[in-house]
Amino acid sequence: MQCSMACGGRACKYENPARWSDQEQAVKGLYSSWVTDNILAMSRPSTELIEKYNIIEQFQRCGVKTVINLQRPGEHASCGNPLEQESGFTYLPEAFMEAGIYFYNFGWKDYGVASLTTILDMVKVMTFALQEGRVAIHCHAGLGRTGVLIACYLVFATRMTADQAILFVRAKRPNAIQTRGQLLCVREFSQFLIPLRNVFATCEPKAHAVTLSQYLIRQRHLLHGYESRHLKHVPKLIHLVCKLLLDLAENRHVIQEEHLDIQSLSAEIEETVSQLASTQLDKELTRQDSSTSGSNPLHPGEHECDPLWKRRNVDCLQPLNQAKKRLSYSDSDLRRAVFVAEQGETPWSVPVKVPFNNKTAPQTNVNNAQSLQVELTQELLVRSTFTFSSLDGKGGCSSGFHKSRYPKEIQRSKTFSSGLSGDKKEEKQEVEEDEEELKALNYNCGRSTNLCGKSMWSSEDSDSSKAEKEFCNIKDISETIPHIVVQSELTLEARRTLAAKALADLNEFAGAEEIERKVEMWKKELNSQNGTWDRICGEKDPFILSSLMWSWIEQLKEPLLTKSDVDALAKNSTDPQEALKILEKGKYHTILCILNCVVCLQTIPADVEDHLLNRAIKAFTKMSSDSEGGSNVYSILKNIFKEILEHQRQYSKEETECSC
Repeated sequence: MQCSMACGGRACKYENPARWSDQEQAVKGLYSSWVTDNILAMSRPSTELIEKYNIIEQFQRCGVKTVINLQRPGEHASCGNPLEQESGFTYLPEAFMEAGIYFYNFGWKDYGVASLTTILDMVKVMTFALQEGRVAIHCHAGLGRTGVLIACYLVFATRMTADQAILFVRAKRPNAIQTRGQLLCVREFSQFLIPLRNVFATCEPKAHAVTLSQYLIRQRHLLHGYESRHLKHVPKLIHLVCKLLLDLAENRHVIQEEHLDIQSLSAEIEETVSQLASTQLDKELTRQDSSTSGSNPLHPGEHECDPLWKRRNVDCLQPLNQAKKRLSYSDSDLRRAVFVAEQGETPWSVPVKVPFNNKTAPQTNVNNAQSLQVELTQELLVRSTFTFSSLDGKGGCSSGFHKSRYPKEIQRSKTFSSGLSGDKKEEKQEVEEDEEELKALNYNCGRSTNLCGKSMWSSEDSDSSKAEKEFCNIKDISETIPHIVVQSELTLEARRTLAAKALADLNEFAGAEEIERKVEMWKKELNSQNGTWDRICGEKDPFILSSLMWSWIEQLKEPLLTKSDVDALAKNSTDPQEALKILEKGKYHTILCILNCVVCLQTIPADVEDHLLNRAIKAFTKMSSDSEGGSNVYSILKNIFKEILEHQRQYSKEETECSC
């Protein structure tokens, strides 16, 4: 009945190319549109159309490398061409896979919405797929579910607002994002990402500080691919800073991967959105709330959702109301999110509380269609939401449009269907994954790695410096020339000592205020811009990098090492290696990551190492050595850390000898 009334049954207009103009067929034979240069929204293909119009050949010519199917098997069986018995779809996925096109299936109820964590998984898959080439997405008509996913991806990848994403997708794909529930879903998703993206709570007045374990929960939601696998128990910032410090010490230079040009996309989005208005989206919520034809509203009454979405300027954070907790939980208890996720529910989200704006503009007609009414000025709609430029004016790029190369060991299966892989298999692999993670975090100073997946590293023979430069001593140079200028001129040993001094916070150079200013700049950029993770790889000052890392650890809600942790370590101090393992995995891997960085600096002056350990203990415990009980805590931890460093250095030395 639904098929015959909504889209014509066997004569379904969405599967009949004769019903659509050439302009409405970006791929000939399919009702399709390029929403961006790399994302195609299309109606579902069928075996007949694939063969008649050579759809696969068209995909190959235009560089489509991935097909994402949002339908459920057996869906719309009475529409258009009959379903294939083997797959439950109108085509066989194998037809694409045999042609070298990846296939993913996320079952999503027609006219419905998916949970926020499920959508997040989808956009992460999209991000990964776009690194291979263009992506084609379809549901039935390629409007509702397809539009929601693309809009959510744009929110995720470019940090545009939900309304901007909706307007942009609709401008490129008319009538996309069809129901009130789907509109709300994009907006909920945008709010869901806000706390996840917060790296430094101290830079956001209304943000809540979190513990290490809570932060790692957030990080796991955002990371994907290689990063998700190897940074399961280590904050990305900690790992990245340690990696960059070693690269500076070894005189390894970052060779940035080529980025897709997203400046043109950002300009296109801004131009498109500035020509549109926003508030008919809110009117659609009201209209569709009173007429629920085919939709499945997420919220029982308009009075519950209007205050959330008609207010746009961020003032403060507040918990979601009870109805919205079907999709997300508040930020007040992130630990609960783990349990909630295990039960199949959706974790937390934090909406924004902003003032009402009741002004409306008169309706006008554009191209025989109702234009969206203006509630906000175009400037307010567009300004300060595109994060393609850094604070210092340098262009940055979004991770969603970053074309990176992952190590060859990472292999993608040709097909993916949500729900095929179970948790038991993951549990069996947990021990192996932990071992792999430890190996990945155990930096080898003589070789280059690419844990972030976004930069490739090449090394120079730092010992091949000219003979007249070898006598340089870091203390002599520090008296006359700023350290940032002469790093490449220093000997290998001097550079390693400089990195160790940076970790120890022993800044012998002028410019402490400038370092603090740049650290604050990086904090704000990490909170607000996706591309900052790439740009920070170009930071050459080890003191800025070290200060950034220590300040992140010190801003945690609880000390990395609590009193109970120190007591437990003291009881097991006879075997430091095993003692450290009694800590939570996140604490253990984070501390070990920093200690491994120190190990890779090899032999450093004893007084510098002593200051370094003091600085680390101060950050880990949030205690000073002269505070009550501080001297005892410092003594316990310093002895443990020194033995671990000695053990790791000996192990590294033996490994080097064996490799020779």
